[in-house]
Amino acid sequence: MGYDLGQLAVLLFAALFFDVVVVAVIRQGNQGKHPIIFAGAVAVAIGLTLAFVLAAFVPGSDKYAAFCVLVVMGGLFGCVAANNVRDLFVCRVRVEAEYRGCEEMPTGQVMSLRYPICTYEFQGKAYCEKSLQSIGTRRARRMAKAGTCPAYLDPQHPATFIVRRSPSLMTFILAAIAIFCFGAALYVLAVV
Repeated sequence: MGYDLGQLAVLLFAALFFDVVVVAVIRQGNQGKHPIIFAGAVAVAIGLTLAFVLAAFVPGSDKYAAFCVLVVMGGLFGCVAANNVRDLFVCRVRVEAEYRGCEEMPTGQVMSLRYPICTYEFQGKAYCEKSLQSIGTRRARRMAKAGTCPAYLDPQHPATFIVRRSPSLMTFILAAIAIFCFGAALYVLAVV
């Protein structure tokens, strides 16, 4: 073992983090709510653990460890994009909702994601939930001015809804990053 495990600490902690997340999700029984995201988390946990084991204990396996990390990153971005597309198919029942504002999640210094909070009724039950999709500032202003908006909900899980039935720009960006990572993984495996 000629490798300094201190240099692999980031990979080790990332692998352990995803291992713990997957076990926690399984213990809470939440894996059915977003099956594509859960499958992605499992793939990331396995891939990062494999990459760490290869890099730490198999001499000359840097190429394979890099391949694993790139495939894991591509899989992660791809699963998030696929989950966004899945939401477009399962959230198909339209109801009129009352717009209650947005929950803002800062993503750094540049922007914040705005998730609309809406109240609506479905099959005699009232819901006040946060959308799965984020919206832009202009759309948030339009929704606030109108006071209402269409909500497309999943009839199997009526507390789950989206506010637009088209893929977002972020879905395309995530898919492009996934394709790039997979391409880079193939390049590393074939050329390096």
